[in-house]
Amino acid sequence: MELIDDVAHDEKEPFSTVVVTPPMQGWTLVVGPYFGLPFPQQTAHLTDVCRELSANFGKAQLFFHSEQNDGEAWLIAERGRIRRRWISEYPQLALGEPFGVERRLLDAYGITGKPEDLDPNSDLADRWAATWGDCWATTVAGESSIAPTTTAPDTVSTSSMLVAAAAPIE
Repeated sequence: MELIDDVAHDEKEPFSTVVVTPPMQGWTLVVGPYFGLPFPQQTAHLTDVCRELSANFGKAQLFFHSEQNDGEAWLIAERGRIRRRWISEYPQLALGEPFGVERRLLDAYGITGKPEDLDPNSDLADRWAATWGDCWATTVAGESSIAPTTTAPDTVSTSSMLVAAAAPIE
């Protein structure tokens, strides 16, 4: 995490490095600022990457959680289709239908539609925005795949963690 934090704050190449974990409960995590979905220059490219990976492997998911309150984002794809993309800082870029913890939280606030359809100046939108502590990307990840901050690598894994240079985004 220290390496990723250092790279993320590199002004020259903040999207340059990724870390690939050994298998974790059937998932391989690729971690790094390269996957910063909330950065507009990354969104379309990462959506395509996630879609392609899910077409090849059945599922692919991308999560962004900021400890500095820079937002929350997730992208969940299955069999080549985007099931849900949510970026708290850019609700207009949302795709798909809310499900899981996101849907339950919306229901608890009486929001029958999608958060991206709320009037951003409404009291309901303000109340919804205040719920993000209950709906962090790490929570969505734990419910839909694995909890990346608390799951240990598989004990039978003989793989090592890899550090790689990410391909430049065009």
